[in-house]
Amino acid sequence: MALGVPMAVVDAADALSGAWRAFSADVDVVRVQDPPAHLWRELASAGFHPKPQVLTWRAAPLGSEEEFVARLSGKDRQNLRTARRHADGLLVRTEVVDAELLDEFLPIYEAGIARMKHGWAVAKEQKDKVLADADRYFAVCMRSNGTLVGASINEESHVRSEVRARFSATLPDQRQSSLAKVLYLEVIEVARQRGFSWVSLGSDPNLYGHLAKPGLFGFKNRLGFAAVPSHVVDPGSGSDQADRVVGLSALSDPTFFLAYAHEENGIPKRDSLLRLEMFTSEPDVDVRPYTADYLGGVRINQVGTSS
Repeated sequence: MALGVPMAVVDAADALSGAWRAFSADVDVVRVQDPPAHLWRELASAGFHPKPQVLTWRAAPLGSEEEFVARLSGKDRQNLRTARRHADGLLVRTEVVDAELLDEFLPIYEAGIARMKHGWAVAKEQKDKVLADADRYFAVCMRSNGTLVGASINEESHVRSEVRARFSATLPDQRQSSLAKVLYLEVIEVARQRGFSWVSLGSDPNLYGHLAKPGLFGFKNRLGFAAVPSHVVDPGSGSDQADRVVGLSALSDPTFFLAYAHEENGIPKRDSLLRLEMFTSEPDVDVRPYTADYLGGVRINQVGTSS
């Protein structure tokens, strides 16, 4: 079991021989960790999809917010205009990251984590580390009559020319998603003004349906960010996996990941072109929230719901 998912990790030989079927009734995911590259095509043919282990979300801030938003669909542009209206009356500004701000922010952040089934309060654990490197951080804060109602804590990397949104949270109300969108638009604006080439919304494990939810993928996707293998951002890093989803007992329906989609001379390539592999028991699942121009297609795989 990995991260609470009923999972079996097998070697490539067992994946290709079908030996994994002896215990498939007890697991949702069968995985080959770091599959040998020369077997990727065979593994894919056997239903084990080679994929990056971690995805990083990136976008270029472009020249203006208008230019950035113009790339989105009409519906997503309208949603951002609605988000701006929901933030009317709030003071949105950049603030320094210090102990006082984190003492305001962490209760909001921890309350949000507590509402998640598999939440992990990373920001609390890394508070001292953030404060030790505070000169590399800035916060975009939302305040109502001086009270913090939301914030994004962001890290600057001049080596990567990137601003990374490390931790964010808003008070829970009917505007929660809208306020988060406004926070990230302001982070993008700060990055633009400071001359950074990239904005990142962080990294996710490449399995949407457990720790990372399909809704999180959809939120980042519709905000104009692209999911790329982590080794594209940090060359030399990042592991690969070949996963086969066989049940949905502990996973959401749908569950999906992004698999390598590009082949050269019949051999899958470890580059940034990814295909969405969706697993569902529903015959008519709606894939629209998860599609994007940067993806090399969507493939739907029917699976049962393991008991």
